[in-house]
Amino acid sequence: MNFYISPRNTGILYLVLIVLFSVIYWCFPKFWIEPLSFIESLYFSIVTITTLGYGDITPKTDMARALTALESLAGIFIIGIFLNSLAHVYAEKQNELLKKQENEQWRPARLLVARNLCRFHQTLFNALRYVVQHDYNVDLNGHGFPKNFSQRQANAWGKSVFIKPLDNDYEELKKLVEYNNVALDSNIQPKVISYIVNAKDIINTCKFVTDAYSDNQNGRWVGSYNYSGTDEMEKIYFEMLEMFPEITQLEKSSVSILSSKELMELVKSSNENSDFLDLRIISNEQF
Repeated sequence: MNFYISPRNTGILYLVLIVLFSVIYWCFPKFWIEPLSFIESLYFSIVTITTLGYGDITPKTDMARALTALESLAGIFIIGIFLNSLAHVYAEKQNELLKKQENEQWRPARLLVARNLCRFHQTLFNALRYVVQHDYNVDLNGHGFPKNFSQRQANAWGKSVFIKPLDNDYEELKKLVEYNNVALDSNIQPKVISYIVNAKDIINTCKFVTDAYSDNQNGRWVGSYNYSGTDEMEKIYFEMLEMFPEITQLEKSSVSILSSKELMELVKSSNENSDFLDLRIISNEQF
């Protein structure tokens, strides 16, 4: 355990001890061959605590000798604390300077990773929105579908359009993180890794739902939806925006991005209104 007192507090303690011992020396005239005035007591206290020991004033009793010895030891101890505190302050300033230099050096790379993560987040959450939305219906007459195409198949095609770029964007984000791994500090790196892990799970959910809509056999598809994962991703997204405010202007979304709770409500609505799809919600919260 590190023991640390600020230089200012150490100096105050040093002065308090000087005055305290001065008062003691002054209040007990029997300690000395001749009684000391307060100024003489103050002078003797300063000489003692700094261990100069001129010898012009000499304690007479054992108690006086014990007190002066105690003050000398206290002076040495406090000087040690003071030097340690100065070293601590200097080390902190050097660490802050190094951290500032490191942040300036790596900030462009960190901004690049954060910006791409935020861009991917917008794409992924937008895709998830329309994939799980049960009443998102594609116009059967507007895309050249065969006459025997059902609404469910058309909707599957529409959902597949939203998830088409996800795999490529996901791999690009992974490569970018791996390439700039050395630039990511202990604050950003765990968040980015957590985001990537959860994003893969959400992409798989999007694919699962799309496959369920594409199924012509009318079988029942039972899967899972990781709400805790989307909630964690959303928090990381906003943390990146807070760390790099310029992303808000650099990555303006043309559509409104639903929150993780709004997406969960869409999943619940899908489960209630679909007779072929059931997504079990995985969450640490109680609803």
